[in-house]
Amino acid sequence: MIKNTIIYTLGVLVALSLLAGCGREPEKEVSFIGVVLESKQDYLLVEPVEGSGELASADKIVVFIGKNTQLSLKGETNAITAEDIGAGSRVEIFYSGVIAESYPAQINSSHKIVLLEGYVFTASDENFLVKTYIEKLQFKEVEEISLYSTIEYIGENGSIDIWSGEPYFHHMIYKDGEVFSGGSTLHILQKTELKKGEIYTIPFSKSGGFSEDDPDADFWREFYSEKILKLPSGEYTFSSITSFTLDKEQQEKVQLKTEFTIEVN
Repeated sequence: MIKNTIIYTLGVLVALSLLAGCGREPEKEVSFIGVVLESKQDYLLVEPVEGSGELASADKIVVFIGKNTQLSLKGETNAITAEDIGAGSRVEIFYSGVIAESYPAQINSSHKIVLLEGYVFTASDENFLVKTYIEKLQFKEVEEISLYSTIEYIGENGSIDIWSGEPYFHHMIYKDGEVFSGGSTLHILQKTELKKGEIYTIPFSKSGGFSEDDPDADFWREFYSEKILKLPSGEYTFSSITSFTLDKEQQEKVQLKTEFTIEVN
């Protein structure tokens, strides 16, 4: 009788634990970009880049590398080891969203670390995450400058509608505080749906115009006739800016901006 009671009790406990497990929400996954300050076999010490929410928690975070942590490069999982991630490298850390409050702060649940080539600049709010990617920050006049941005809806719902002209995202180039290129918009209001979990890529494209009376008209004519981006020597500020609202009445504006400077010699 006692044996049957024990077996029955254990069965009830197992059933309850299974039900509890079924009721759990799936584990949250978030990511951020960080610059590696120190690299060891079992952990990285990173500094979150400007614009990431993690920077508000701590300027230094220890990210532990466990046996189940995937290390990735160019989309290939386990293509590298921790020794390939040196100080100064940029990495994207994927984790559960939990950061232990200490100094440095700690992330114990990182399941994937991606070694990034080039530079990544980020900006975010409670609904959107914007990233701009560029290979380097110094170029020669003859070199092509390649960059692109992505936007991801990270809010609570399955999707969100945004309202804008065309396009809803701008790549701007400034020189000496003045607009060099960018900013052209077709002012025809349109609605765009962004789905949660999907990353939308916005490649760089030239926009703008010039007058035939401009003393540099020949330069601008050639500049806009070429699809690829090459710039004369000088220092330029690049900005990637969202330009949309969350309502048809154009009142709830969303303006997230990444910004960085490049040199052309």
